Amino acid sequence: MTVTVTLVSVLFVAAGLTALGAFVAAWKRELTAALTGLPVMFAGAGVAFVGVARFGATSGAPLLGQEVAVLLAITALAAIGLGIGLAGRETSR
Repeated sequence: MTVTVTLVSVLFVAAGLTALGAFVAAWKRELTAALTGLPVMFAGAGVAFVGVARFGATSGAPLLGQEVAVLLAITALAAIGLGIGLAGRETSR
């Protein structure tokens, strides 16, 4: 039995990851807990870009999707670092 992966299945996984990240970010009340949904949303966008680069019939640069996915991963890491730094400065007065 072989499993075939198509662009549609990759986009469904990407949409699921993005929706899960948005749900986590909206559900949590604390800022640091809500920030855990941000990398999941960025991962969903990265999976979508890689899937389109893999299965899309573009005549441009074939590695553009992977490059954008790496850029999204770096952006997510920077956003998490900034969010944790801002949350650490929050003190009760």
